[in-house]
Amino acid sequence: MQGFKMLVGAAVLATASTFAAAVAGPVGEIADKDSILNDPDAVKRGELHFYQNCVYCHGSRGSGGKSKPLQNRDFTDDYLFKTITQGKKRGSLVMPPWGKSMSEKIRWELVTYIQSLSDKESSD
Repeated sequence: MQGFKMLVGAAVLATASTFAAAVAGPVGEIADKDSILNDPDAVKRGELHFYQNCVYCHGSRGSGGKSKPLQNRDFTDDYLFKTITQGKKRGSLVMPPWGKSMSEKIRWELVTYIQSLSDKESSD
């Protein structure tokens, strides 16, 4: 019985890993920056990635936490992408580089979500 449970567990893990890779895309994938930045659905996908990877340090909706709030900040798209890709160190605070573990597409989707935080806040 234990062998069967291990087999089922391995099958579930393999399926989940395959699904995650298919959704995320390959890490070396080249994304079309402009099409992502102009895609309203990219904000939703970026929000999902944000809550999976960034919320612990950056807070809900980028409200801040271990870092300054991301809301109502004047970031350029390229600055955000570079920071997400290469990481950042400021004093004892360290943001890890995500360039090797996130596809280019996901990083651009995160940029669209972070930029939307300023857009939404300023239009309220």
